Amino acid sequence: MSLNSEQRAATIREFQETMSRLGLPAERIGKDFGVSGSRVEQIITLKSGVLEYQWIIRAYLLSRAETQGVELTPFTALRGNPHDYWFLDGDFIDRGEID
Repeated sequence: MSLNSEQRAATIREFQETMSRLGLPAERIGKDFGVSGSRVEQIITLKSGVLEYQWIIRAYLLSRAETQGVELTPFTALRGNPHDYWFLDGDFIDRGEID
């Protein structure tokens, strides 16, 4: 399953806006996952090659928003429960690990 160019652009923008609203630069997110900020940038710009990574970052951001009491604009393409998508590895996402 792949996103069309409009969905790709929206998803990248949504990641960037969400990170900005939460005051979380890529370096900070990377530190929480034990990876570099450039690796996080690669993931949020949809260049990681691993679909599950975007969902892991999404879950992280949603959790941080809840903790901080920040209401976010919903993601348009990354929506719902990732376990409902046959092409995603839900267990991989649940582990929440990024290489």
